[in-house]
Amino acid sequence: MSRTNTVGKIVLLIGKVACGKTTYARKMEKQQRAIFLSLDELQLSVFGDVPAREQLDSSYAGCCEYQKRLAIKLINEGIDVYLDWGFWQKSARKEIRTFFENEGIVVYQYYFDIPLAVRHERNRKRNAADDQHSFKIEEKDVLFFDGFFEAPEQDENDKIFKV
Repeated sequence: MSRTNTVGKIVLLIGKVACGKTTYARKMEKQQRAIFLSLDELQLSVFGDVPAREQLDSSYAGCCEYQKRLAIKLINEGIDVYLDWGFWQKSARKEIRTFFENEGIVVYQYYFDIPLAVRHERNRKRNAADDQHSFKIEEKDVLFFDGFFEAPEQDENDKIFKV
């Protein structure tokens, strides 16, 4: 199915742990006709606040497919979708961009390039807060997860956020 006049758009939120993707998306929900879709929130809602690694891994593909179908429905209703899956690898960014473009949907990519010290502070605040929709991540694991991230090329991004 292809459309030439899509009212809604999709924004892929790219960045490392605690870079501000969720905060930004929640702000956009309040400021415009938009919704934030997060794999973390979906999996935490289903499995509770301390899911087993096996639960996360086995549900990943199904959760992605569910959110892709939901995003298309919302976009067809003129609602912008802010999608937070991290998109740590270039191949994942390309795959999801191609998927939505093949549906005739306008895709934007926003990259949050935030220094480690700032992200550590944000992560400490998030861990201390009573937020049932975000994983609690130990400081040592922030660096571990950083090792999996492939920074986007300059020409991949429609917008870059820096501190």
